[in-house]
Amino acid sequence: MPTNLPPEAQVAEEKYTKATTLPEKIKALQEFISKIPKHKGTEKLLSVLKTRLAKLKNELENSKKIKKSSSRKTNIPKEGAAQIVLIGLTNTGKSTLLHALTGADAKIADYPFTTKEPELGMLNYEGVPIQLIELPAIFNGLTNSATGPTIISIIRNSDAIIILIDLSENPYEQWNTIISELDKNSIKINKTPPAVKIKKTGSGGLNFIGLQYFKGSKEDLIELLREACVHNATVHFHDYVTLTDFSEVLDERVVYRPAIIVASKGDLEGSATNYELLKKHLAGVAEIVPISVNKNIGLELLKNKIFTALNIIRIYTKDSDNEVASKPLVLKKGSTVRDVARRLSVKFIKEFKYAKIFGPSAKFPGEKVGLEHELADKDIVQIFT
Repeated sequence: MPTNLPPEAQVAEEKYTKATTLPEKIKALQEFISKIPKHKGTEKLLSVLKTRLAKLKNELENSKKIKKSSSRKTNIPKEGAAQIVLIGLTNTGKSTLLHALTGADAKIADYPFTTKEPELGMLNYEGVPIQLIELPAIFNGLTNSATGPTIISIIRNSDAIIILIDLSENPYEQWNTIISELDKNSIKINKTPPAVKIKKTGSGGLNFIGLQYFKGSKEDLIELLREACVHNATVHFHDYVTLTDFSEVLDERVVYRPAIIVASKGDLEGSATNYELLKKHLAGVAEIVPISVNKNIGLELLKNKIFTALNIIRIYTKDSDNEVASKPLVLKKGSTVRDVARRLSVKFIKEFKYAKIFGPSAKFPGEKVGLEHELADKDIVQIFT
């Protein structure tokens, strides 16, 4: 059950929940911890709060490092339909792959840590421009290094991640190093966010919808929410959620990103054995795309996997003269005719009569549909007002 706190601790807790800046949160949380009585009933709460305090202090330290290295590219504006980062250990072939996919003139050399700054390129996949960013090498301890906050910030801001594994080297060590640094920064790959939504309210206490989907006791749930300083909210479960899943939802730092695992240098000696080892190690985690840039093997498959990972569709419009646009609108999978109309002009929604669909989502060419019709990749939409 939630721990009963004395009045002075409750006041300190409220002060913490209202804090906005990192320094304010750290100071308020330290005061909150100091007001909590130390006994067996508060052990778990104190443990959670001290862990949170350590995270806040780490965030503050990282933000200071970012300011010190303000000359670096900490925020790269997104261009094209999506932004994908290319990461891996040193000398895994990131620059070579970036050049092969985009033609970007990245520096390529056989000595470690060639890439000092993010390198950009644009992949054009069947009319869809996709921005690729090659990042400096990942290494053990990256998170606490001077360049770590910059690299992690760009990864967190991306739409997807390409993880490059060099098959001429130990694949386990490379994978474990990369995943360790991502985990330290609450970046989850190829994982669907837990099926629960938390809507904070100003009053009314805690209300639960779909509680039968929660794999735990209601008491555990209330305690977790209290530890996160959530006292008034509607919690809606849409599918089965574990206690660990729910903890992730409460952690505002957690982000979920699709990832493609690329096994490079597949033409070198010993690569076949390492590829089989990597497949066994990552079974169920991600599909692996083996490539050899030198022999032009797997590059077209990789481009297709990149497009698929982004969950986007291409929609072509047809005007009143029955001319089909040469460039598609790029929308999220699951988009409807309403989304197309909104992208074109508000008047197409206000004056909408019907639309004709030509393509995969149509039962027959020219099917008449309404605004809520869900579209498929390469559909052609003609709107009538």
